[in-house]
Amino acid sequence: MTGAAQTRRLVSFSSGAEKVIAVHAAFGSDSLQDGAAEEIDALVKSAGGTPAGHVFQHRHAPDPSSFVGSGKVDEIRSAAEAAGADTLVFDANLSPGQVSRLEETTGCKVIDRTELILTIFALHARTAESRLQIELAQLRYALPRLTGMWHHLSRLGGGIGTRGPGETQLEVDRRRARRRIRFLEEQMESIEGQRVLRSERRRSAFQVALVGYTNAGKSTLMNALCGAGVSAEDKLFATLDTVSRKLYGEGAGRVVLSDTVGFIDRLPEELVASFRSTLAAVREANLLLVVGDLSHPCRDRHMEAVRETLDEVGAGTIPRIVVWNKLDLAPGTMPMDGVAVSAATGAGLGALVDEIVKFRDSVLHWFSLELDEEDGALLNWLHENCSVKSVVRRGELVSVLAGSPMPEGRLRARLSESRAGWRLAEAPGAGAGAADG
Repeated sequence: MTGAAQTRRLVSFSSGAEKVIAVHAAFGSDSLQDGAAEEIDALVKSAGGTPAGHVFQHRHAPDPSSFVGSGKVDEIRSAAEAAGADTLVFDANLSPGQVSRLEETTGCKVIDRTELILTIFALHARTAESRLQIELAQLRYALPRLTGMWHHLSRLGGGIGTRGPGETQLEVDRRRARRRIRFLEEQMESIEGQRVLRSERRRSAFQVALVGYTNAGKSTLMNALCGAGVSAEDKLFATLDTVSRKLYGEGAGRVVLSDTVGFIDRLPEELVASFRSTLAAVREANLLLVVGDLSHPCRDRHMEAVRETLDEVGAGTIPRIVVWNKLDLAPGTMPMDGVAVSAATGAGLGALVDEIVKFRDSVLHWFSLELDEEDGALLNWLHENCSVKSVVRRGELVSVLAGSPMPEGRLRARLSESRAGWRLAEAPGAGAGAADG
């Protein structure tokens, strides 16, 4: 690195004072994606920086040395000097050698797309689990780059690429990094075991997972449906940890909603691997609510990125309902498919709950139960763990029509604890009636 580059002052990103020039490049027959500039600006803001401009390029292929070629590097350096920018963010992934040469020739800190997203995740990590996951992702990203990025990892001070739970580990050699990765993987295996136990306890409930492009309003929708009190900020990746709450609504019964990390186009594979435990709530769901921003001009491309990510994490075959949120920001716009709602105003939420209940009822095991006498404890248990359509009393006899998400053996085991005599029978077709009601 040049002496100026080595001694340049790194501005704290948390202050919002670090100005950033974003660089976009398209190659061959590809064209720059609509909304790419707006998205990278939102990512920079979520990391605490200030967007200061954009440089665009189209060329036949990436330059092996500088990614964009020497002529464009001069233009980028001039743009950064004119804007007083300290940092360059490339909306692509760079090799360590390209980062090194770009920093030497521009005198700016250079961040690629993956490192930018990792930085945002590090800033938003709140729980011990998410911090472990971020550190593991950072180390997996840095390990093959340690030699080429040694100057890159020696950055001291604030800013994009210099913040996060795994930062001190990124300054060590490969051997210590690999040892740390093994330790973190063991910790994550332990957390996964605890999660499996929690999942077993919730298995009697019908599981619904909220998924969608980051900042589509999933957390706001979760709060509106469940009164969850989840932090809902106008930032990308504001929510990293899975939050599960009971769904409220007429006929909702035992339905649990889970909100988890948002997706984005070209989500770094290191994050997908590290957040496997967190994304288990998505893979194990009975139903997905795929949330899109109806007001966003790139909503269709965002939805396609979500579908691709669901396939990548092993949730591509789970049944889903498409939910178009932010109806209040897109008056007169009606989607071709799915349910349009506004989590902010409450519009359409009743119809969404009806759709969830209708699907849930269509897949439950419906049964009729006759009790010789009233058993309040058993009836409470049925209401908590099943979808109870009706309870009819004729003298001492009690007849229950309900749907169960659990194996029949577990239902019979609970019935055997009742003091009342009981008779259990299947009730085929009851689900369709429940859905209509």
